[in-house]
Amino acid sequence: MSEGYNLEAHLDSAAAPVLAADLKALRGKSVRVDGGAVRFAGTLSLQVLIAARRQWLEDGQDFTVHPFSGALGAACCDLGLSLTDIGASPDDQNDMERTA
Repeated sequence: MSEGYNLEAHLDSAAAPVLAADLKALRGKSVRVDGGAVRFAGTLSLQVLIAARRQWLEDGQDFTVHPFSGALGAACCDLGLSLTDIGASPDDQNDMERTA
């Protein structure tokens, strides 16, 4: 069973260390991140999500981001990232591309 984690609405540089610590505490478990409330996502917080997803993959655990807000999707797009880089499904990525 996956642990749930809700992202804050404002993921600026001050939120990144808290996000990293919260996710570190969940390591070793499958995690489903709810990004539906995100209204702003900065580079550092996105880097934390990318690193977490990579760590979970390396550990053989699931790390998914769903749902995600338009702001979270736009922040990824602005930095040239795919939503799959932070843990969204390829279907979510395709849906975002169709609506962009």
